[in-house]
Amino acid sequence: MTELLENQIAEFDGIGLLFVDIGREAFAIPIHSVKEVIELTKITSVPMCSSIVNGVINVRGSVVPVIDAATRIGMEQTQDYDKYSCIVLYEREDVTTNELIVLGLLVNRVRSIEMISDDMKTNKPAFGSHIPDLFVSQMIRLKEQVFPILDMPALLDCEAINQEILSNQHSSFRLREQ
Repeated sequence: MTELLENQIAEFDGIGLLFVDIGREAFAIPIHSVKEVIELTKITSVPMCSSIVNGVINVRGSVVPVIDAATRIGMEQTQDYDKYSCIVLYEREDVTTNELIVLGLLVNRVRSIEMISDDMKTNKPAFGSHIPDLFVSQMIRLKEQVFPILDMPALLDCEAINQEILSNQHSSFRLREQ
């Protein structure tokens, strides 16, 4: 039975998507970019960080920064994090140091993992989205609904996140000086 399942997966010509809720909306994330999904654990805040970075967690002895998905894509947090909330872990290259780092993306919940074919994908709309265009790569039609597929390299761009943190720190210092 296992061999049959492995053959079916090997013959499948589509991609896997992780469907998650961010706030009260559903999004899809390409599964190939996911390292692991863990339950929400205590997040330690980091002083002078922007609201995008919730803080850090300990994952098997490694310090992992946690990015708030809702804040990163510019949504207001409309739903509290609860026992269903998860942290999706990714391994990314930090272009400033050329090192692989693990980042966590805080989401309200994981809905499902679906294998989808290319004919289910569609282009993103040119207008009408309330999240920045650079964070959506495509749309996916599934079960009579349409979901945005998040562009994970853009969403977890370490350089852009670092720039935002620096900008927030400079703003904070300017306010204190006044």
